[in-house]
Amino acid sequence: MSRIPSPQLTVRPLTTSAEMRAGVEVYRAAFALAATDPAVSPRLLAALQRNAGSVIGAFAGDELVGFTYGFLGSDSGTVYHYSQVAAVHPDWQGRGVGRALKLSQRDYVLSTGVRLMRWAFDPLRTRNAHFNLDVLGATGRWFLRDFYGVEDIGRDPGMRTDRLIVEWDLLRPPGSAAPPPPYTGWGETRPEGDDVLLGAPRDWDAVVARDRTAASRLRDDLAAELRRLIDEGYVATSCLTCGTDTAVYRFRPAPGTPAHEKG
Repeated sequence: MSRIPSPQLTVRPLTTSAEMRAGVEVYRAAFALAATDPAVSPRLLAALQRNAGSVIGAFAGDELVGFTYGFLGSDSGTVYHYSQVAAVHPDWQGRGVGRALKLSQRDYVLSTGVRLMRWAFDPLRTRNAHFNLDVLGATGRWFLRDFYGVEDIGRDPGMRTDRLIVEWDLLRPPGSAAPPPPYTGWGETRPEGDDVLLGAPRDWDAVVARDRTAASRLRDDLAAELRRLIDEGYVATSCLTCGTDTAVYRFRPAPGTPAHEKG
């Protein structure tokens, strides 16, 4: 499998029961789960590994510091690999581990003959949005309000689990080059040529910590705009920071849609 440019960090499939259990502990740490909160099962990971799923880990020496897993999916005849999670231990976040995991997962999926990957993420986590859209070059195509129900564990207890679903064309070179966006207020949109920009907080956790009621209203506002843009035929192609506290999504008309024809 792939190796990122460090002699101490290697990316490869998880193969033993001990490695599967270590993956569960990384998952708990990455998503701030208590010991009693449900997490992914080592048995599920072992089953996926042996039945066309991907279970891939990043190791610093002998220590597992991140892992990703996924499985085969289909939708109206389109076959894709659904990446359920990419979890990186908090001590290793921001150090290229997530990118190495995704690229290694991409290599595996291509080796099976599948050309697309999909996954879901919280659009309020704009750092993840930047990684998915700008670093990898995936496209945000669908929005699901309250995908998993109201969150009762982890980082956002009591919040809705809104999710943006991205699709990654694995035959395209990773990454995208979007122009720097002008400032756009949180939950507000502004046109830029054929594109539409949508402002969001750069640090969602800080917003929640400061005022949960205001954070819930902001989630409602962003969900309404995301739903509207997706329904009108736009897709998310970028999310770049703009100032110290703001990130700006860029939506572009998808080919073959009314939004595209307006351009």
